[in-house]
Amino acid sequence: MTLDRKHRDFAKKLARLSLGEDGQVDPARVQAVLEALRPSKPRMLRLLLKAYLRRLLVEDRRGLLRYEYSGLIAPAELESLHAHFNQKYRRPLRLELQADNELLAGLRVTIGDDVYEYSASSRLDRLRSALV
Repeated sequence: MTLDRKHRDFAKKLARLSLGEDGQVDPARVQAVLEALRPSKPRMLRLLLKAYLRRLLVEDRRGLLRYEYSGLIAPAELESLHAHFNQKYRRPLRLELQADNELLAGLRVTIGDDVYEYSASSRLDRLRSALV
């Protein structure tokens, strides 16, 4: 059995209610939403909760700024990029750093489903595909 559009929209609204002032998923608000759903026993509760969880995971990924880098990155450059993306996405983003030697040089920035590629390996791949 699948969830109809009305219930998917309801799960999306519940997820929006679960966000704090900073745009991040707030555990206290999630608990309040779950407590509000408990006595009402809405139709198709299990499917609704699964859709709600999927929306929360999407919102949580939207709040994560992942830098994948090769080599050393200057703290001032990191601060500048972090401030730039916080302003661009109009929300404070959690920062996660991850070393990736396959990038050769440069970095890859991932925010939710958005990927910004500033690496030598991606440029070499584009050059290789253009020459073939």
